[in-house]
Amino acid sequence: MKTVVKSFKIRIYPNKTIQNSLHENFGYNRFVFNQLLGNNKLIFDVVVNNPRINPHNHRPSINRSATNNWLNYFKKTYSFLRDGESTSLQSTCDIYNDSFKRFFNKQNDYPCFKSKKNPVQSIRLKNNNNSIRFENNKLKLPKCGFVKYKDNRIIKGDILSATVKFENGRWFAVLNCKNVIVEPLPKTNLSVGIDIGLTDLVTFSNGEKRKPITRLAKIESQIAKHNKNLSRKIKGSKNWKKNVAKLHKLYNKVFNIRNDEYQKLSTEIVQFFDLIGLEKLQPKNMIRNRRLSHSISQIAWTRLVDMIKYKSEWYDKIFIQVDRFFPSSKLCSCCGWKYEDLTLAIRKWTCSECGTQHDRDINASINILNEAIRINKECTIG
Repeated sequence: MKTVVKSFKIRIYPNKTIQNSLHENFGYNRFVFNQLLGNNKLIFDVVVNNPRINPHNHRPSINRSATNNWLNYFKKTYSFLRDGESTSLQSTCDIYNDSFKRFFNKQNDYPCFKSKKNPVQSIRLKNNNNSIRFENNKLKLPKCGFVKYKDNRIIKGDILSATVKFENGRWFAVLNCKNVIVEPLPKTNLSVGIDIGLTDLVTFSNGEKRKPITRLAKIESQIAKHNKNLSRKIKGSKNWKKNVAKLHKLYNKVFNIRNDEYQKLSTEIVQFFDLIGLEKLQPKNMIRNRRLSHSISQIAWTRLVDMIKYKSEWYDKIFIQVDRFFPSSKLCSCCGWKYEDLTLAIRKWTCSECGTQHDRDINASINILNEAIRINKECTIG
């Protein structure tokens, strides 16, 4: 039996006393993060304002021991921090270190100060001496007590940490568990190539196509309407805050619908196929097209690809991504002839060599499958 690291997001229902305690801990963690960032920003501003220095190359001494020393200093200076949950403050230091590592690796922008006005607040609690556990149908959180929760899944494995989130008036706990047993899926000896697009979300090499989620169109029109109303309101006013709250609920609804659909689709793909071939995509480059940028950013291809990838690893399926420069749409899947003048507007074309009529997306998915099989053979032989 294979074991993996897995996260479970569950809905929790803390009482008022626990809610007040969690909100206080949100404040303590914001304070520590902002103090750390403020101390570093004084040094970093000098570097940013100096045109002769590249800020990405300037790496101040940011490491775990240094931030822990700062945390001890803050606890001595500000006595109210001693009331906070100690592991959450240590986790905040880790998040601070990680944010700068990602910045210096050019993965993020410079870290921002945390605000209590943010609709999403969270803290990460570490499980020391079984301080996070399930008992009598309740979830035990350190320094908070037992909290009611609602989830039908049986959560197995060893809990490493719990991230408590407050999102738009709702409470969640994200449990990060190790040694979660994953039962292997039966082998089907089937392979598939998948072409991802806008008109059809996924096109399989067997000719099947799946359309994008149609029920999101109505919600996106509501989002556009509320954004228009928001632009006419005074920032910070009561009506402005009400409108922002409505927008966050709609954005959350879109995320949940898309996440649910993608989870089901990715699970179905991994269950039915043993070898899965996909094309490497770079949405950051593709959204430079002004006509397609909104559609590409909304459809969230990367999330779907990531789900297929990690589920393939869980269930011992072969996942191969073909190079993004591979001309999957231009090659004839029958004879290999290349159509050099193929444009995005051409959805169907006929091969000049063998006369085969091609659907652009199906032909691309077949070529992706053939290339994935070739790569897999090379890796097996090597």
